[in-house]
Amino acid sequence: MNFLDYWTCLRMGCPSKGLLTYNARGSFTFEQGAEFESRVRARFGDLSRMCCLDLGCGPGETVIARDILRLPWQRLISIDAFGPYVEKIRMKSSGAKQHDIHHLRVENPFPFLEGIDVDLVLLIDVLEHLARRDALKLLCRLEKKARRGVVLFSPTGQVRQGALDGNRFQRHRSFWEADDWLRLGYDVEVYEKFHGHLDPPETAAWATKVFAS
Repeated sequence: MNFLDYWTCLRMGCPSKGLLTYNARGSFTFEQGAEFESRVRARFGDLSRMCCLDLGCGPGETVIARDILRLPWQRLISIDAFGPYVEKIRMKSSGAKQHDIHHLRVENPFPFLEGIDVDLVLLIDVLEHLARRDALKLLCRLEKKARRGVVLFSPTGQVRQGALDGNRFQRHRSFWEADDWLRLGYDVEVYEKFHGHLDPPETAAWATKVFAS
């Protein structure tokens, strides 16, 4: 464990190591690996009573992003740093009773959240776009804000990517392994070679931490 990870564990209260589930290539379909709704309902229950903070929401066009948008949240708060993505997601319908959209960098404080009870925080394909120090500081801050839990999705290993769509925030600035999240108390489900469209195919993982039942 390097210094940054040790510092983060101290900030998080030295959590017990999470549980690992490994899905070998060929043992799952893309739909199973990308499934969001059943995965989150199994851990957190009724989403219709929950306020969800979706950081780095993007334009809402991936399979997971479309699921997040269509679910019947009590309140969905979507945040992204790239203006064209924010404009795209503003044009999309949402199943949430209330949908707030903000054009902000996820590393920055969110003063508008004062007085808002956030149940669940989502970081879907986000951590790898931040420097490791910034990503760990963000996790510490979010775990203090979320009442029910945090859900991450990210490629694992050294998956390199530059700017996409003219968006410099799409560049990968850090690399993660399942054990990074396990040490921080997250339960991790790995899908080997999930990103089959890449050459070579890259592995991805879900990491979930539940704070309350």
